[in-house]
Amino acid sequence: MPSQNVLPTTIKKLEVFSYFMQHGDVSVVANKLSLNKLSIYRTLHELEDDIECKLFIKSGRKLEALESANVLYHSVVEAKNILMNGITEAKLSSGINPTQLRVGTVNSLSVDIIPWLLQNYSKRCADVELLFHSDSNENLTEKLKHNELDAIILYGDGIVEKLPNMIVQKVFDDTLSYVTGKNSTNKPKQSELPITVDYLSKQKLMALKQGFGLRRLFDEIFESSFYEPMIFSEFSSIFSLSFSLKADDYGSLLPSRLKSIEKQLELNFYPLANQKKYSIYLVFPRATERTFQMRALAAECRMYGIRE
Repeated sequence: MPSQNVLPTTIKKLEVFSYFMQHGDVSVVANKLSLNKLSIYRTLHELEDDIECKLFIKSGRKLEALESANVLYHSVVEAKNILMNGITEAKLSSGINPTQLRVGTVNSLSVDIIPWLLQNYSKRCADVELLFHSDSNENLTEKLKHNELDAIILYGDGIVEKLPNMIVQKVFDDTLSYVTGKNSTNKPKQSELPITVDYLSKQKLMALKQGFGLRRLFDEIFESSFYEPMIFSEFSSIFSLSFSLKADDYGSLLPSRLKSIEKQLELNFYPLANQKKYSIYLVFPRATERTFQMRALAAECRMYGIRE
């Protein structure tokens, strides 16, 4: 005999039973649940076997509900409402809000993809508000794992691409450039372009702190050589770093796409030798892949990646 603490049947069977009690017609239930009529009959008979109780009698070709079926149906409706409320409360307790989507990003994306999403996402989900949070790759990833964020958009760093139970979608590619202040007295000569690792190793550099995807890309350039970078200052914001470059004859490595605002930043961008592309990814839990909010976000990121 099954334990009294174990549900003797399945929620799926109770769902079929509930639909039948609502409509009283096997054909209607089969159509609504995309099942064949034989499956509906079989499920109802299995439910009777599972709970060891007769629920229906045959009346010609139809099934007629007994009083026992009416009693069970009342309980199933109550249980379904409790379960749906529980699912809603579970989502809210983990920070999931049907009217908001919390998106973590790195600072440099405020130049391009964030304005794009702010302009276009509302056309797909007018009732959903995008809330953006900036941080390092490391912190964004941890917040996503602990349900503090719904999705993150960040640099690939070899770890992000392999996160378990996550959907990882590439948004676009970019490169790095060597950058100095517009009025720097230590600008590279034309003969020193494109910039080599040898040249970089002789410069006073600024960089983001460890944990940022851009810092990982910075380190990789030197790891592939025998040179060590001379890092004089580290920052937790790419824009703080950018503004600090104007103060003295320092250099840094920044995303090439920031060249579009070099006048505002008062910086000069120079190409690197042996230029390597890196990717920006959208990452979100596989469990939320089919929600309309996440599907809209993924679609807009895809549209941004293929824009002309």
